[in-house]
Amino acid sequence: MRRIYYRFPQRVDLSFAMGMPFNETLRYIAHLDNEESTKTTGKELVKVKTRVEIALDRATFGDITPDVLRPGAITEAVDFRVSVLALALRGGGKVPIANDIFYLRLSDQVSRTDIDIAKEGRGEGLDALDMKNILLGAPK
Repeated sequence: MRRIYYRFPQRVDLSFAMGMPFNETLRYIAHLDNEESTKTTGKELVKVKTRVEIALDRATFGDITPDVLRPGAITEAVDFRVSVLALALRGGGKVPIANDIFYLRLSDQVSRTDIDIAKEGRGEGLDALDMKNILLGAPK
């Protein structure tokens, strides 16, 4: 069963192939949900939180459940909405510096998975290449 969001952007910012089968890539991206990492940019310490939601029906997104990750539960294609919140950790507390939303479409290509990335809005912050780096740098 496909899980497609009907308002997925027509223009994507980046397309690439992940060298893993569809179900393995699905689980890999699902493990990004509620991940937190810390990195240094310039002189600031930045905490990055990711939130991953899956298309429930053609109009909404929701939490990823174990039922969704069963082999064969999703076939052909699936859409995700990934929220990335970046907080600068300063002496006075946490200061939000980016809150970006990306749409991901995974398409099954037998031995590999094609991924399309589209950013919601055109503001400052992360771009599609940063999202790809988050995906490729995710722990397995």
